[in-house]
Amino acid sequence: MEPHCLGMKNKPFRWGIMGCGIIAPRFYQAMEKSGEGRIVAAASKSMWRAKRFRKKTGVDRIYNSYQSMLESEQLDAVYIANTHNFHAESALLCLSHRIPVLVEKAFTQDARQASSVISLALKNKTFAMEAMWTRFNPATQKLRELLSNDAIGDIQTLEAEFCVRMHPLSPKMWPWNRMYSPKLAGGALLDIGIYPISLASMIFGQPPLTIESSSTMAWTGVDKSSEYLFGYENGSTATMKSSFVTDGSRKMVIRGTNGSIEIPTFYRADKLTLNRNDTPEETLQCDSPGFEYQIREVHRCLKDGLLESPIMPLNESLSIMRTLDTIRTQWVMEYPGERHRLKITK
Repeated sequence: MEPHCLGMKNKPFRWGIMGCGIIAPRFYQAMEKSGEGRIVAAASKSMWRAKRFRKKTGVDRIYNSYQSMLESEQLDAVYIANTHNFHAESALLCLSHRIPVLVEKAFTQDARQASSVISLALKNKTFAMEAMWTRFNPATQKLRELLSNDAIGDIQTLEAEFCVRMHPLSPKMWPWNRMYSPKLAGGALLDIGIYPISLASMIFGQPPLTIESSSTMAWTGVDKSSEYLFGYENGSTATMKSSFVTDGSRKMVIRGTNGSIEIPTFYRADKLTLNRNDTPEETLQCDSPGFEYQIREVHRCLKDGLLESPIMPLNESLSIMRTLDTIRTQWVMEYPGERHRLKITK
């Protein structure tokens, strides 16, 4: 069977959404901004959430069953926007119908699930990609260009943190919220720690050789703060931190043998500061970040008949999930139903 490919000329891509939480309307707005597609349907296991999404966006066709949406609509792709614990199940459902998927980060709950999604995507020759939106933003693409041109020489260190202090009485701190619920694969690691970890994967171009980590656990059993130290075969290191309970700069600094690059608010940056030895500091302004860049990448890949994006390839998403599994294994932190299945896979 040929790869799923639209081959449509001058017609917008037709998208569905699975999961109608707070990120779904943002994706809808980005789709409108992209000028290349439209959201024609949305599904949620909660009809109340689906109706709320309809009220916010005007998308009329809503469902309280993912299966019903796939069977009733002619979709070119589906954006999976539900909680981490449902990512694999939802992706597998779409891929079994040979419908391309864009799966919100983290790609899945663990590497075992990621492997099953990737295997079915390749078997059915159907496109799949992790929605790590930061990677597609203009500032990140400029960073890739600078590093590929050895702008700061050999990379020696990376430092990054993504810390957001939430009010103790915020609904986000409730035990049934996706951020704090083990059942929903919550915790700072998968929710915000993945941002610097994914960029470290991109910057070093390989998984870490050594991983040291520590965590402060919430009473619900997931991490509310965590730190990670990665070592690489050339002696380079990445030092990262994520937290729901402390404030932080949210910047990234990459130091090399010939200079450094600093990215303020790295996960949604619109500029970079380049410092090269013996030259004046240079600020590089970039276009504003947004979800529309990853959307356009999906459309490009579908038009070209690609099964994955070279910018966010499937084997790298799998490698990142293995790194996250290794970190959680060090903490002896498992999600419900995962016991005896969480493995460190080299």
